[in-house]
Amino acid sequence: MLYLLYILVGLLIILAVNLAVTACLTLKDIYQHRDQEQLAFGKAFKKYFIKNNNLPVSLTDWEILLS
Repeated sequence: MLYLLYILVGLLIILAVNLAVTACLTLKDIYQHRDQEQLAFGKAFKKYFIKNNNLPVSLTDWEILLS
């Protein structure tokens, strides 16, 4: 039973690192392109999350995967 906890903790660590790397790439992009694009953090984060992850971001994509 304890191994399930280890798997859950491992997945949470992977997710946290993934989000941290995406946030760092977002901040780097905002800083480098601050004169051209004027992106807010939320829009830039979505841009990099979609670009670097294969996770569906809309609810309709999840419905297609689950059916």
